[in-house]
Amino acid sequence: MTDSPDNAKPILLKAIEVILANPEDIKRETLDLIQKHRSRSKHASEKEIRRRVVKKIVERYSYFTGFVGGASGMVSIVPGLGQVLSVSGGATADIALTMKFQVEMVMSIAVAHGHDISNKEMQQTCFLVAGVGAINEAAKKGGSYVGSKAFVAMVRQYMKGGVLVATKEVFKRIGVTFTRKALEKAIPFGVGMIVGAGFNTTLTRYIGGRANDFFSIYDDGETESFATD
Repeated sequence: MTDSPDNAKPILLKAIEVILANPEDIKRETLDLIQKHRSRSKHASEKEIRRRVVKKIVERYSYFTGFVGGASGMVSIVPGLGQVLSVSGGATADIALTMKFQVEMVMSIAVAHGHDISNKEMQQTCFLVAGVGAINEAAKKGGSYVGSKAFVAMVRQYMKGGVLVATKEVFKRIGVTFTRKALEKAIPFGVGMIVGAGFNTTLTRYIGGRANDFFSIYDDGETESFATD
C-alpha cells in the first residue's frame, strides 16, 4: 500500500501542523495590529504602516522562539507534541515548537502584505518560506550567504515542482539539519540555555527578514526593510 499524501509528510512537518495556531486567529490578530497602527499614525503611508507592523511581528515571534531556546523543557506540556515526535528519528520537540512560531510569523507577515492565509496554498507557501529560511541560515553558518533576491528566486524555484512537494522536501532536510546533535556541535559545550535562546532569536529574525523580502518582491518587485536604526 502506498502512503497517502499526509502519511508521506516528514514527522517534523506533521508535528508542526498539530500545534500550529489556527490561521484564522493569526489573520485576525494581524489585521487588528494593522488597524492599531493605522489609528496611531493616520498620516503614515500604507507602506510605512506595513513596515512597522512587520517589524512588530518579527519582534514578537523572536521573543517566543527565544523563550523556547531558553527553556526548551516547556515543550513537554504542549498537548500531543511529544507523542507525534516519539518516532521522529532525531527531530526534537524544541525544534518543532520553534518552527511552529516561525511558520506562524511568516503567515502573519503574509497577512500584513495583503495575502489571505485562509487559502491552503498560501498556508503551504508560508511553510515553505519558513523552511527555506531555516535551511539558508544554517548554510550561512557554514560560510555561504543567500541574499534577498537570491532567496526569493530560490523559493520560486522550489515552487515550480509544487508547493506541497517542495515543503515536504524542505522539512525533511530541516529534520536532519536541526537535530539535537547538530545543535550540540554548533554550540560550545556547557554554554547552556542562553545560547539556545540567542540562536533561536537570530534564526527567527533572519526568517522574518527573508519572509518580508519574499512577500514584498512577490507584491511590488522590490524588497523593503522592516529594520530601524
